Parts: sequence; structure tokens; C-alpha cells
Amino acid sequence: MAKKKVDAGNGKRRKERVAPVTGATSVPAPSAMLEEAPPLPERNGKIKLTSLEDFEEHRQSHHADLRNAARTAPRPTGKPGGKTTATGATTATGAPGRRKAAIRPAAGEIRKHYVIDTNVLLEDPGCIEQLRSGSENACYLPQTVLQELDKLKRQPAKAHLVSRAVSAVEAAVTQGHLRVVTGDYQALALPSSAPEVKSSPDQYIIADARSLLATVPREEPVVLVSNDRLLRIMADTSSGLRSEEYRCSIPFRSESERYTGFVPPADVVPNSFTWEGAYPLFHDRALDTHEVKFAATPWNIVPRDVYQALAMRLMLDPGIPLVSLQSTAGKGKTFLALGCALEMVLKEKRHKRIFISKPLVEIGPKLGYLPGDLTEKTDPYMEYIVDLMLKLHNEHRRAPNALAATPNGTSLSRLNPKVIQVLPINYTRGRNLEDCVVILDETQNLSREDLRTLLTRMGRNVKVICMGDTQQVDAPFNSPENNGLNWLVRLLRGNPGYAHLVLRGRKSRGPITDMVVAAGL
Repeated sequence: MAKKKVDAGNGKRRKERVAPVTGATSVPAPSAMLEEAPPLPERNGKIKLTSLEDFEEHRQSHHADLRNAARTAPRPTGKPGGKTTATGATTATGAPGRRKAAIRPAAGEIRKHYVIDTNVLLEDPGCIEQLRSGSENACYLPQTVLQELDKLKRQPAKAHLVSRAVSAVEAAVTQGHLRVVTGDYQALALPSSAPEVKSSPDQYIIADARSLLATVPREEPVVLVSNDRLLRIMADTSSGLRSEEYRCSIPFRSESERYTGFVPPADVVPNSFTWEGAYPLFHDRALDTHEVKFAATPWNIVPRDVYQALAMRLMLDPGIPLVSLQSTAGKGKTFLALGCALEMVLKEKRHKRIFISKPLVEIGPKLGYLPGDLTEKTDPYMEYIVDLMLKLHNEHRRAPNALAATPNGTSLSRLNPKVIQVLPINYTRGRNLEDCVVILDETQNLSREDLRTLLTRMGRNVKVICMGDTQQVDAPFNSPENNGLNWLVRLLRGNPGYAHLVLRGRKSRGPITDMVVAAGL
């Protein structure tokens, strides 16, 4: 049987042979996403979620995550799940390094006096209460650490970490859980053969810690807790001191990674997902629940897995004007966003134009001055958009007329500014964007102020899609925690007009990317 189909790019009708499917037609799998995928069953322009690759694996994995989260949640006081060691590692029934409720020491246990280094405090501001273990041990902070924090607060990349640490120190000092100690700096022993050597902050920290030796009982050890191995060696060779590594460090995850878009059933927020049964459940802005059984195929894109299907649902939802996507490299964020934007602009006519913007951050040595006008200067940074457009249409010989700048476009080297336009971040202040879809790529390289400037340019009937990966921060003053994407998720989570989703899955853009991501290169 023959089926007439309209080419999404140039509007010409063509005949295509398709295999009959009982009770449904079939959608050819686009080469843009998965060339080897077989045709998937269609129902009203949608595909069954259960037909997607790894659907059952993702469902079981999500249920396993919920069970593990419930099993490892902190127990109420009085029902400890294991014994906590001095440095926070859990023994007996607990997993190594996972925090448990503080417990009282058994009779006869020796009280310890912990001196906290700067790097421990910055990594985990909760280390004070963790090391105290209720009231089992005592915690101290060297005066030198406060001076180091005062210097670090002037560095934009670390200011937010210092702010958290100072808040924790202030609260602990107010509650009487932490004392600040100062040592005898005049007694610092320096090699007489090297008079030019000056005292380092590490030596001052050791002097601060040694000042406790004369004030605590002899049988109670003074322990310097630091992740600096050289400092620990210096402390161990200093008479009377011991040192330990802070082994309760929690692997860092940014806010945009911790909030995946899936929540436990008891913590539902607007525009979030739960997965209690066979299918994911979507909770809209009014917290009404919708079972997601089918996935849309915008611009003829067949989603590769469940997460891509749910991401396209959020991007196509007219009731959610602001969507953010987080994932590791190669999960299809930009590709899916472009496909949904073309669907909304050229097919559904919801909006008039597409704007694409990203920070102009270079990797490696700088290219220097780029000649030409504004378009020519931004072309090298936006070349990947042209590549994705060609991939979307699978037309390497003739580009779609609607997207090319020339009337009978034969190349996408110049995009039609009436349909799709590059939006330089440097010249957005004062603009007012209306009736458009705005794609903000690489938002982890935007600062909080930059992202606020961009988002406050949006007028009526605007859809904004923000994408990024907080593990690929290239901007010099940003970090995995202090960046535009992380601030967006942290401050707007639960807002009825906002949705966030973390894309997962075993496969990415290719086998090399899969190997690199899996190996953690």
C-alpha cells in the first residue's frame, strides 16, 4: 500500500512504501536519532512508551532507586542503623560513608578532640555535627582557617562555598558546638639552614591544633581532620598530634542533578513525574495526575528512550513556558529541543520564530580576534546548529526552503532570520522577545546574573528551553554548583510554570561517547 507524506522541510508531497500494521500505521524511524531502529507502531501520531528501547530496564531501575532511598533514609533518633566512627564512616549495618543518626557512645569510650581544616569545611559544611556525633566528641576551628575563608570569599568561583561554610560555623559557634583556637605562632620551628623559608598556613594550623594539647586530658587525643595529605604528614610528625582523613565526604552532585524531575509520591511538585506502576505519571501545574502511555513524535523524531519521550512532552506542553534539561554529553538535548521548536513554529504555528543562544566560551587556547560582522563572528560557535538541522531533515543535497536564507535554499550555511536566528548574549539587554521559542544552550556556562538578564527579556507567548551539563563547566568563574542552570533549578523548582528533567540512558550519540562517559574521563 502507498501512503502520501509531506516533507517537513520543503512542503513537497512524495509517495512512500510502508509495511501494513494491524490496527495502526507505522512511522519510519528517522535517521537523525537511530538509523537501525525498526518502524514503531503509531496511534494518533504517537508511539507506545513500552515500544521504546530499555523501557522495562528504566522502570525497574527507577523502582529500585525508590526502594534504596527509603532503605537508606535517616532513621528516627533512638533507632540507629549502625555505629558511627569518629570520622563519620558507618560500620555494621550502614553503607560506608553514608550518614546515620548520631548515637551516644558506649560507656568507657574515649572522647576525641577534632580540629577541622579548611578543605573539609568547604567540602561538607555539615562536618561539625558529623564529627561531634551527638556530644561524644569536641570540635575546634583554627583561627588560621577563618583567615583562609576570608581570603577565599573574594574568589568568584568559591564565594558560594565559603558562604555555606561560614553559615555552618556561625550556627555551631552560637550553639556552643565549636570553639575557635589560636596557637603560639612565635614557637613555630623553622629550619635554621633555610632562613628564607616562611611559615605557611599549614604550619599555623598545626600550631593552633597543638595549643589544645595543654588543655585537654592526656588520654584524650587531639586529631587534625584534613583531606590535605601533606598537612596530615606534618601533623603526624608533630609530637602529640594525630591526623585523619575526612572519610564521610559525600560525592558532589549539583542541584540540577539531584532533582531529576522524578520525585517520590509523597513529595510531588507541579510538573514532576512519579513512577509507581507500569507507566510514568505526570503531575501538571494543578497537580492533576496523567498516566503517560504514549510519546509524541515531533518533527518525525522517534525518542530513543523514556527520558527523551518525557523531555519532549515537557517541551511541547503549552502550559509550561520554561523547561530545563540536564544530562551528560550526547543524550540529545539540543537535537530534541530543535525538533520540538520546529514543530511548534513551522507546523503548529504556535510561535513565529526560533532564537538560539549560548555563551561564547572557548575550550583550550583562545582563537583571538575574529574578523567580519556579528553574524560571521558567531558562526564558529553556532556551526553545530547547522549540523543538527541537516541531521533533522536528512537532506545533505538540498536544504529545506523554510530554513535557508536564500529563496530556493540549497544550503544551510545561512539560516533564514525570519524563522531561526542566533541571539548573541552580549546584545540582549533592553530587547523584548515575543511569539518565539528561545533555546538557551550550555547554560552551565552562564552566571546567575547572565541567565537572569536573558530570562527577563521574555515577553508574551514565549517558550524557553534551557539545557546544560553541570559537569562540563568551562566558564572561568563558574563551578558545578555556582552556575546559571543550577541556580535556575534551585530557585524555580515547584513553580507551576517551570519543569526540569535529567536525561539518562545507556546510549548516547555514539560508542566512543558511551565509553568516555562510562569511564569518567
